[in-house]
Amino acid sequence: MGTEIQLKLGGVSLAYAKNHMGMDFGFLFQEGDESRRKLESIDYEYYQEHPEEQTDLHNHEAVFARPLARVLPRLALLNSTIETARAEYESIVAAAIEVNSYVDPSEPKFPFLSFDDYCVLVCRYPISSLTADYIEDDEDAKGHLKADKDFDRIPWMDNSDQFWSEVSYFGAKLAILSAESMLQVFALNSANLAVDVVWEFGPLVHAGWESRESFQPGAKRKEKVLIATEGASDARIIKRGLDILRPDVADFFNFVDVDERHHFWGTGNLVKFAEGLLRIDIHNKVLFVFDNDAEGVDAYRKLEALKLPPNMRSMLLPNLDQFRNFSVRGPEGASISDINGRAAAIECYLDLNLPTYPPAQILWSNYKKDIDAWQGALEFKDSYQRHFYEQSPETLREGPYDASKLLKLLDALIAEAALVSPST
Repeated sequence: MGTEIQLKLGGVSLAYAKNHMGMDFGFLFQEGDESRRKLESIDYEYYQEHPEEQTDLHNHEAVFARPLARVLPRLALLNSTIETARAEYESIVAAAIEVNSYVDPSEPKFPFLSFDDYCVLVCRYPISSLTADYIEDDEDAKGHLKADKDFDRIPWMDNSDQFWSEVSYFGAKLAILSAESMLQVFALNSANLAVDVVWEFGPLVHAGWESRESFQPGAKRKEKVLIATEGASDARIIKRGLDILRPDVADFFNFVDVDERHHFWGTGNLVKFAEGLLRIDIHNKVLFVFDNDAEGVDAYRKLEALKLPPNMRSMLLPNLDQFRNFSVRGPEGASISDINGRAAAIECYLDLNLPTYPPAQILWSNYKKDIDAWQGALEFKDSYQRHFYEQSPETLREGPYDASKLLKLLDALIAEAALVSPST
């Protein structure tokens, strides 16, 4: 008979394999997501008769589990979106239409649901509302879903007739996309966000088909993005921000010399580093991050001119409305100016409200002829950095520290990282 391994959302099976791992879904989970679950495939009567094997039962019930809401950010980093799900569904429908063209025209046919209508159907029934009770009769097993004629308008799949309960019928009929795409569709119903995504690997390991070491949570090497910054302080701030404020995706990022001496201070050396990686044809995913100041803009343009391959991208720290009317001081005295693209180094994205210091201010320093803009720097920037590092994770997440600008920076970086393609 063999042993199955399944990835499920609630009671809905999204992917399975028999006698081998199948697809490695470890990337959906992180350290701390391993737990125990009562599984349908386990003979619990045996363990009741052999109480001395309770430790064995613990290993048998091993799973990775994580709420759907906390899986979605990880999917986004791998460029899985509702639009990729749409393309997948439309491809299935096109194939089904072609198959139907060879079928006896006298047989009744129903027009397939559009993708939007398919999503409406999937979200019509929250997973938690579906029963899992085993019912032998097929029609009765459908429960209250049998009255919904939209199920007849879904492209037929090989497992469409393999069900024994309301929830298994729901999954057999509707879970026709890849696991990643199905998770995107199910997430459109907010009631499903608290439902756990569960990878049931314990039975496969227990049966000896795979070693326990084969099942590891976290982003794999080919899925990680190397973040290269102008200096060590940029990398440290971004890394700490991700670890505390965006922990659900922090393991997708590696950094150059976060804790050691930075080998390419400044924008010019970062551009040279990128040129070197291009020459050796590195296959890692790399994202070059420049400050949102005049020097950063100049270097970003030079890097863009290199026509980076798909596994490399570059970005500037994001423009923010808070920087459009910022206090500045130069040869002509103090004024208010837009510092986006001119003086918004990473320290500007920290909390700039220090009670023992004057209001934050930029000092203009030199003119960048290539981009027709003045370069500026934040006064007391080291003090703002120290203040950031002194904060506990709780104060960064919940206040009173103002991390709103840093969050926008992190979200812009994560969105850009999602666009970095793996090398082929």
